[in-house]
Amino acid sequence: MKNILIALLLFAVFILGWLSETRLRKKMFTKLLSFERKGQKSKYFQLLEAPVAKICLSARSRELLKLDYFLTYGDIANVKKIVSKFIKKPSNLTKNNNLLIRLMRSYVLFLEKNDQESILKLENYLKVNCKTAEIEKEIDQLHRVYLEPDQNLLAELNNQLKVANEPQQKLIIYDRLIKASESLGLNKQAKEYLLEMKKVANKTIKLEEF
Repeated sequence: MKNILIALLLFAVFILGWLSETRLRKKMFTKLLSFERKGQKSKYFQLLEAPVAKICLSARSRELLKLDYFLTYGDIANVKKIVSKFIKKPSNLTKNNNLLIRLMRSYVLFLEKNDQESILKLENYLKVNCKTAEIEKEIDQLHRVYLEPDQNLLAELNNQLKVANEPQQKLIIYDRLIKASESLGLNKQAKEYLLEMKKVANKTIKLEEF
């Protein structure tokens, strides 16, 4: 009977500890998001180094959150530093979605900044460590949008637009159509895509408010 009571007490302590940590994590993420949105860099990074963050998050998770902030504000120098740490070792990105998403966002930033060396390094890493047809197609299309746009790409994107169901998908496709059209000197066409993109965005905002 005594052993059962001890076991129950230990279980209760475990549950209370787990609930307490869950609440701490939720509160911490809420604060981090608020600091990020307001651009309060010092507060964001101070919180990531606080004891509560070290208790609730692994060093790797904290590093990913640092990367999030730098990506949000296009801080390419710091993005490159953190990305270089992550791509030193092989990783099965098909089973590590959190890292894959951040690396893809970093890839887009490198393309936007036309950082050729970083583009090639990360592109090769992604292709080697995430051998899925979907990701390979995504990398290929992004590469073409930013570096090698042509009429075939515009046709491909327009075909994707016809079958896209989600507003977010449509916004991404329109963004790529605008970039590719501008690079090809098709400014009138780019403006038309921008108008359509704004319509989708406004409709999405209204739906979210509703």
